[in-house]
Amino acid sequence: MGILNKLFGRSSANDDAPVTLSTFDPDAVRVKIDELIGSLGELADAMDTEDAPLSNPGWRGRLRDVRNARGELRLLSRRSQFTKDDLYEVLTTVRPLYRGEPPKDFAHLAGLNERVVNGIEAVHQAAN
Repeated sequence: MGILNKLFGRSSANDDAPVTLSTFDPDAVRVKIDELIGSLGELADAMDTEDAPLSNPGWRGRLRDVRNARGELRLLSRRSQFTKDDLYEVLTTVRPLYRGEPPKDFAHLAGLNERVVNGIEAVHQAAN
């Protein structure tokens, strides 16, 4: 691995350093998961209003994605024990409507979408 060490600027003296593993505590993450579940529910409810473009298949698909992700997180959080791998398997399905500046059609959902983005980041931070 000498070439990779040189490429990444690592010295070979650190190759034998002990590896420390962090423990995963599902109960510590569960609080952040519950907050994310609430944020996803509020976003889904706001997306499913009378004036929502439900005739648009893309909109219906995104609404279904948000609800499914919320349901998967609820099932996970109700389990007495789960691993970090279990969490990340479900967390990869959670997608906000957008990242960055809101498109004009989604401007009314900006606050709720931001809560989802922050919730995803909070779960990641709590898991690590």
